[in-house]
Amino acid sequence: MKKYMHKWTLLLMLAGSLIVACQDESKPEESKEVAEEKNEDKFKTDSSEDKAAFVVDAVSGNIAEVKLAQLAIEKSSDKEIKDIAKSLEADHTAALNDLRTLATNKAISIPTDEPDKTKEQIKDLSDDQPADFNKNWVKALMDKHEKTISDYEKELNNSKDEDIKAWITKVLPVIRTHHDKLMAINSRVKK
Repeated sequence: MKKYMHKWTLLLMLAGSLIVACQDESKPEESKEVAEEKNEDKFKTDSSEDKAAFVVDAVSGNIAEVKLAQLAIEKSSDKEIKDIAKSLEADHTAALNDLRTLATNKAISIPTDEPDKTKEQIKDLSDDQPADFNKNWVKALMDKHEKTISDYEKELNNSKDEDIKAWITKVLPVIRTHHDKLMAINSRVKK
C-alpha cells in the first residue's frame, strides 16, 4: 500500500509542477522594456529619465533599422533598394555604435535587440512576394524615417544634454538623406 501511495504522491507532485510551469509561461520581457525599467530605477530626476528614455528609443530604432536593412539586402532583387538598404545598414550601425558609447558614458541601460514590433514587421515582410516586399518595405522605412526625424528634432529642441544634442546634430542630416532617397524609390515602386 505504501508503494502505491508513494507513486501517487510522485504523480501528484509532477502534475502540480506541470501546472505551475504552464501557468508561468508568460511572454519574456522585450529588451527595450528591460532597459527602460533599469533606467527608471537608476535615474530619479525627470530630466535624467527623459534623457535615458530618448537614448533607449534611439538605440531600439537604430537596431530596427539595421535589421530591416539586412532583410532588404537579403530579400529584394531591386538594385536601388539593395543600395539604400546597404547605406541604411552602414549608417545606422555607425549611429548605433556612437549611441552605445554615449549610453555607456552616461550609465544608461540600453536594449540589445530589435523591438517585438520590428520582429513582427520582419516576419510579415518576409512573407511578401517580391513586388509587394519592395513596395511595403520602402513604405515602412519611409514612415520610420519620418517619425525618427520628428522625434530627433523635438529632442534637439528640448534636450539640455550637449552630448545627445551633438549626436542628433551628427545623425539627423543622414536620416533626412535616407528619407529623401526612400521617397524617390517609393514614387517608383508604389505604381
